[in-house]
Amino acid sequence: MHPDGEALTPGERSELIRLRAENALLRTEKEILLKAATGFAVDAGALPPGALDKPEPR
Repeated sequence: MHPDGEALTPGERSELIRLRAENALLRTEKEILLKAATGFAVDAGALPPGALDKPEPR
């Protein structure tokens, strides 16, 4: 809703839907990249082997 209490226009609603889907995709990609980077760091010896088993900070 707009600050003045009006509902979203159809264009605003479709943009909001698109942006939410893009946000979800970006979060998924970030999670995958973080896991890959952690794996590479473990392989390079920069992190202890159990680093992949620890929960990720959010």
